[in-house]
Amino acid sequence: MKIMMVRDRNVLNTNWLVYLANLFASRGHEIVIACDTYAKLGKLGDEYTLDETIRVVNLNGKTKNPLINIYRFLRGKVFVPYFRFNKLIKEEKPDVLLCYFPVDLYNVTRFQNHNIPIVQMVHGEPSNVFKKYLKANFITRAICKKSFDKVHTFQILMNSFEKRIKEITGARNVVRIANPVKQYKTDELVDLDNEKKKIIYVGRVEKSIKQPHLLVEAFAKIAKDFPDWKVEIWGLAKFENYNKEINSFIKKHNLEDQVCLAGYSKDMDALYRTADIQAFPSRSEGFSLAIADAMAIGLPHVAFDYAISVNEVVKDNHNGFLAKDVDDFADKLKILISDKNKRIEFGKNASQDMREYAPDVLLDRWDELFYRITKGNKL
Repeated sequence: MKIMMVRDRNVLNTNWLVYLANLFASRGHEIVIACDTYAKLGKLGDEYTLDETIRVVNLNGKTKNPLINIYRFLRGKVFVPYFRFNKLIKEEKPDVLLCYFPVDLYNVTRFQNHNIPIVQMVHGEPSNVFKKYLKANFITRAICKKSFDKVHTFQILMNSFEKRIKEITGARNVVRIANPVKQYKTDELVDLDNEKKKIIYVGRVEKSIKQPHLLVEAFAKIAKDFPDWKVEIWGLAKFENYNKEINSFIKKHNLEDQVCLAGYSKDMDALYRTADIQAFPSRSEGFSLAIADAMAIGLPHVAFDYAISVNEVVKDNHNGFLAKDVDDFADKLKILISDKNKRIEFGKNASQDMREYAPDVLLDRWDELFYRITKGNKL
């Protein structure tokens, strides 16, 4: 089956798109990644290599000819890409169009009349993914709604997102296919019997959604009781003022020897194996791979019970704890720090719970969706 994956820009910087494209290719599908960007496609990280059978088509990319580059630069600024995508679709004749973001859907539907089935991926809580649409004026919303009506199926990450996506888009068909999660053998799991006395957080260092400062605040309430335990916050820290805010709190509460912003790591497996607990104070997620990957390798979790999506993956008193507020977060950390057997129990459960997200299991669901929606469809 020929699948055209549509991604507006930063194509090869999106490791997840590359990973998914490779998985589809491993099932024998012909994959074309289509984009329209004058900017660079990006560069694959060391851990990702695009399958040699996958083609990347950039409709407006730079060339070695400076005159063509001037033309394409101006064309990208002045003319919408809808017609370029329309031409490509007619040339490629894909069986399925898989749109990464809403803008990609607009690029393959506006002023176009093909009947190729479209799957719109929804990479997070629908209100966040479609926030620009929700804030748009009446005319823009009406235009976008025409594109939504051309979608055969909306793919969501969590069951709880179904009601909201239908409210926003009027979706007729919705399917839940979560993100694939790497699986580990028993002897590859975190050794929780060997206590490292470390709590980690892995994710963006960002205040409004990820909220790692709340982990620092919670740990500050119990730090004196566990002077040999440490907290490491791992992730991209692009917000200088927020970094200063966290570091100021650490200094004010004399936690310099116990808490730190640790930076960014590419070797996540090794990082998870240095910890006993992952604390994840985010208020909302789509389907957090930081949680899923850490669970798959056997780490117990502490998170907030109000956190969208997180509270469906972290199951209270089973693979971790769900806390009501910062005080409760501190209490739950205290319980896990004090009870190694509880950590081992939760970690084992966490790893087992992630088996339903094994790549082969989820690829079966994708294949089922592709073959179901293409039955009887022709260009």
